[in-house]
Amino acid sequence: MDTHKFFSKRLEEYIAKKTKLDSKSELFSSMRFFSFLIGAVLTILVFMYYEKIYGYSILITSLTLFAILVVRHDKVINKANLYSNMVEINEKYIFRMQDKWAEFRDAGEEYIDYSHPYANDLDIFGHASVFQWMNVTNTYNGREQLRKLLENPIKDIKSIRQRQDAVKELASKLDFCQGLQCEGMGTPKLTKNPEDILMFTEKEDKLFGNKGSRVMLYLLPFITVLSFAIWYFSKVIPFYIPFTLVLIQAIINLFSFRKVSNILETIYAYKNKVEVYQRLLETIEKEHFNDTYLSKVKSELFNINESASKQIKRLDSIVGAVGFRYNPIVHLPLNTILFWDLHCVFALEKWKQISGASLRKWLNTVGVFEALSCLALVSQLNPSWEFAEFKENEVYFTAEDLGHPLINHTKRVTNNFTINNEIGIITGSNMSGKTTLLRTVGVNLVLAYAGAPVCAKSLTCSIMDIFTSMRISDDLTSGISTFYSELLRIKMIIDFSRQERLMIFLIDEVFRGTNSNDRIVGAKNVLMNLNERWIIGLISTHDFELCNAEEGSSGRVKNYNFIETYKDNLINFDYKIRPGRCTTTNAQFLMKIVGIDIKD
Repeated sequence: MDTHKFFSKRLEEYIAKKTKLDSKSELFSSMRFFSFLIGAVLTILVFMYYEKIYGYSILITSLTLFAILVVRHDKVINKANLYSNMVEINEKYIFRMQDKWAEFRDAGEEYIDYSHPYANDLDIFGHASVFQWMNVTNTYNGREQLRKLLENPIKDIKSIRQRQDAVKELASKLDFCQGLQCEGMGTPKLTKNPEDILMFTEKEDKLFGNKGSRVMLYLLPFITVLSFAIWYFSKVIPFYIPFTLVLIQAIINLFSFRKVSNILETIYAYKNKVEVYQRLLETIEKEHFNDTYLSKVKSELFNINESASKQIKRLDSIVGAVGFRYNPIVHLPLNTILFWDLHCVFALEKWKQISGASLRKWLNTVGVFEALSCLALVSQLNPSWEFAEFKENEVYFTAEDLGHPLINHTKRVTNNFTINNEIGIITGSNMSGKTTLLRTVGVNLVLAYAGAPVCAKSLTCSIMDIFTSMRISDDLTSGISTFYSELLRIKMIIDFSRQERLMIFLIDEVFRGTNSNDRIVGAKNVLMNLNERWIIGLISTHDFELCNAEEGSSGRVKNYNFIETYKDNLINFDYKIRPGRCTTTNAQFLMKIVGIDIKD
């Protein structure tokens, strides 16, 4: 089935399910209203005209019925919310196919780093970026894991193939991937760095380190309640004994209030987040994986013979108990007589002792699955895209039907292209496709190294470090011109090349910020500095003189070009790369098109 039709049908199914549950929810709302109204009226009438026992029976029955309706209504609402999330998820899948994904809210703009070797030039983060296109994470750890895969992945062949195999299995588990997204879409959002709660759970300090003190705090409430019971029912002991015990407990509460509050407020701030994490962990635990790497990552969620989700659920119960602090009517007697807050602290300390050190590992596991699900999404939306193959100990790139993944398939033009131990000089007139080709090569390498499928029928490459110089601008605050900015960028590339590690460079319109003579001299020097056996690269330029570098290079430097055609006073580009140098220009023609007169 066509991918667009598949997800459209899936969307329609979830819309239908949501609509059905919305109607059911409205029915429950009506039933709750009328059950309450009828129950109240009947209770009043029975109390007025019949014996009280019948009135209490009606009251209990009506309250029970109302409670049952509330519980069932909540289940319907929760399921309707789930389907609402699934509708949004599948809408976004379709938006990606319709070229509307640049409207998505999370573009990873905080990850933009102008000094990164390639991320800014290749639109890895920010508006209309690779991150914005593929991101389906909902947690801080997921976003961080995806960021690392896109800008600094582990790039040995074994690790990449491991990720590729994991992505292939996840791509076949659409329900799991979307279910993971769905569970993470709850309120509140989980994109804030959880370091504060992690440090809190990893810290094993105790409020009362003395074992005798803790035993006393367990026994004292029991003795207090028992003394009250004895005084009330038998009057064997005087009232001042239970009263004194309560007073002692109140004093203990008073002196420990600040420390207790700091502890409990820290954990309570994560009240709703704990529940969301529990659902995310449970979603992963329930899924079976054949892939070795996925199974290994999942195994991190099981220790002390209890799953992470169950341990988090116990933490959620403790947090729920802490919530009584915010209900004074209930909290005051509980805390005064039973040391409620102190026992919440003790329960929390026990949880930290058993599970606290594992929380970081669990959240990281969620992040790994979220990030790999982002890569799997690429395959789910583009089943014809292939995974890259890799060559060891060579500096090489070749691809068949290579296209830019962020260009919609209806507009995308693909090329067969190979860079085999060479430096390519790309010439062509304005708007002919030079810069797009450089970005196409770069972005597909980023996807390949991350472990995602690439926008190509096939792609084989070496494991290389990527360096680019494309989007150069001046810096007024530092007093740096465009030309000087580019010099610094080129120097960074040349300095790295001295390490003799396999690398590929992509330089667009080299030294555009200076005059033509200096530009040509500078470009030739860049070529000479980067003409090493461990380096391949592409340089685009408008200076045809640079094409002469091919002569006498023994095949190390090769010329490529894009051309345009003219018909009926219109310019047409086919965006196909060809061997050889360009022989045409179009600047004056474009000036005429936009209405600028050409004066001799």
